[in-house]
Amino acid sequence: MTVDSAPTRLHQQQAKVPVLMYHSVACESSPDFREFVLDPIDFADHMAALSDAGYKPTTLSEYVGGASHSDTNSKQIVLTFDDAFVDFYSTVLPVLQKYSFPATIYVPTDFVGKTSRWLNREGEGNRQVMPWSAIKDIADASIEVGSHSCSHPQLDLIPPTGLRHEVLDSKRRIEDALQRAVRSFAYPFGYYNAATKAAVATAGYESACAVRDLPSSRSDPYAISRWTMRHGMTAQQLIDVLDVDSGKRAELRSIARARASWVLRRSGLKRRDNQPAGDIN
Repeated sequence: MTVDSAPTRLHQQQAKVPVLMYHSVACESSPDFREFVLDPIDFADHMAALSDAGYKPTTLSEYVGGASHSDTNSKQIVLTFDDAFVDFYSTVLPVLQKYSFPATIYVPTDFVGKTSRWLNREGEGNRQVMPWSAIKDIADASIEVGSHSCSHPQLDLIPPTGLRHEVLDSKRRIEDALQRAVRSFAYPFGYYNAATKAAVATAGYESACAVRDLPSSRSDPYAISRWTMRHGMTAQQLIDVLDVDSGKRAELRSIARARASWVLRRSGLKRRDNQPAGDIN
């Protein structure tokens, strides 16, 4: 697949790099989770469009730890995948390998080899999560494996002892299983605060991902912004997202969404937990 218009303006300031966030790539889902399930054909088109446009994907840790990206001809991008669903192994990985694209996947360790029980309320409690054997395979295939906590809670709402368990024990479990360092973390639901960031840093992670739907800056490696890839997004729409103008309007929208989410949660109003949120410091 070829997309006629390649992104240009976003890359005039290479301090910011797009970090894309995918969840499941599958044909079926419950209505309440459909927004976060991309059709396999659309995902294949996304990767073809990025390749045609000259993007050079990297892992999250390579991006955070990399040299300055001052070359305006460099189209760096980061591909991330949350929740470690089985469809990453069966559907996503072959497409990534077709283009030799590296990526980073975030694993909720309590659910490895089981199902996504944290999504019971959305009717998605039976979506399969990869077993350790598959996670080991992808780690050997240029895929960075990061932590998505143990039990996928809203980390900014749990006590310090629970927070330490979620960020530290999940890291140890993955490192024990893979016999390699785990350097990156992704906040479940995108929620975090100063205490959450401090716990992640203390546990030895070098970076952590939020959401916000903005291009990322490495100025705060524990608050990496990501673009949510949603159901029905075409390859051309993806290219259009990457070819935004100064980004100021997108930033204002992101801040407004984050503030609204914060107010709803603190007032106790019901909200779909699978809805990614902007970050609140």
